[in-house]
Amino acid sequence: EEESRPELMQDEEGRPRIGNVRGMRRTNTLRYMPYPRKAVAPEVGFEKNHPRCRGCGGPARPAILMFGDFTWEDMEPQHERWEDWVEAVRHVVQLGVQDAATGQVRPVRMAVLEVGAGDNVPTVRYSSETCCRIMHLEGADVRLIRVNPELPLGDSMFFEPGGLLEDRLISILGRGLESLRRIDGSLQAQANSGSPT
Repeated sequence: EEESRPELMQDEEGRPRIGNVRGMRRTNTLRYMPYPRKAVAPEVGFEKNHPRCRGCGGPARPAILMFGDFTWEDMEPQHERWEDWVEAVRHVVQLGVQDAATGQVRPVRMAVLEVGAGDNVPTVRYSSETCCRIMHLEGADVRLIRVNPELPLGDSMFFEPGGLLEDRLISILGRGLESLRRIDGSLQAQANSGSPT
């Protein structure tokens, strides 16, 4: 049905709606994306700008749990990979980085970049703040960079104004792509000038 109705695949200006969860009528979840039941190359689902389910060929929708989502299929291996990744980063942070010039071990410098996470379901915001706090406690020189046009400040008592980790939060009041382009431009300018980042 969606295949014959291209207006469901893009907005009024022709941009893909794959990431838009408000008002969408996506009936197919991203089934089989991590592990399809039949051997299908991963890139098959992403040959065009509109991702497709590699298992059924239908239009994919965001791999997130939505309100009233009775066809949600949780993927435990995905959660396990996230946990493994966090643990691997913790291990690197605990080891630190050896300075080539002095031979001394210094803290790992890292950033947690969060773009556009709202407060309707604050799971991403909570995860970002938790990850930043954990890495700070492990010894990292870490910053949470929160890009949001409405809610760029911290939520938890640690990151809210006046909180213990308020200085670890870089709040950017702005839209995602525009802010990322500005960040990239700033990093490019610093790299070209030779100044440290």
